Amino acid sequence: MTLRSFQGVIFDMDGVLIDSEPVIRAAAQLAAEDLDHVVSDTFYLSVIGLPRLQVERAFMREFGADFPLMTFREHFEKRYREQLSTRGIAPKPGVPALLDALITLGIPIAVATATRAVNAQEALDLAGLLPKLPIRVTGDQVQQGKPDPEIFLAAATRLGLPARHCIAVEDSDVGARAAVAAGMYTLMVPDLKAPSTALIRLVSEVLDSMPSAAARILGLLAAS
Repeated sequence: MTLRSFQGVIFDMDGVLIDSEPVIRAAAQLAAEDLDHVVSDTFYLSVIGLPRLQVERAFMREFGADFPLMTFREHFEKRYREQLSTRGIAPKPGVPALLDALITLGIPIAVATATRAVNAQEALDLAGLLPKLPIRVTGDQVQQGKPDPEIFLAAATRLGLPARHCIAVEDSDVGARAAVAAGMYTLMVPDLKAPSTALIRLVSEVLDSMPSAAARILGLLAAS
């Protein structure tokens, strides 16, 4: 049990606040199929949470130097829009109630996501969460992506809080490492990918679902 006092909460977005990873994965796999390539689940899981540049480098390593990256980007955006229109995006269970509780308590909250600003805004809007999350730091607003701590430190600054007084909630390896490096109390809530033993030892706590994380967050704040 930590003796730190907590004053704010910073959330990753995809896989934490919203159930968007299946949508993104389907779009990536369909876009690759358009170009006669296969994005396996294993490969997709290996790039979850990485900033865009690192994801694109991984694609070039996976498929070769002649992989048509610009064309893939275009197909991905098209397929992503198709997935959004047909499947939508739902909030993760327990998230709307948690955000409402934090707002009622006057706890500052922010989003720190590798997703670009325009896509993050659209996804949160579709999930009905946008009005609850006016403070958002996105991948195109920082120089260094996760696992660098810059995005979490920037979010803490936007909240006007020292990082050590923030709880961070992440689902990915790189995201959790970024939050830990920022000095935040890091709750890991795995989504598509189970955490490694090393990551379990690194983060503050591992929880099995967002409802469990919500209860823990409120408990930590109440004890502060």
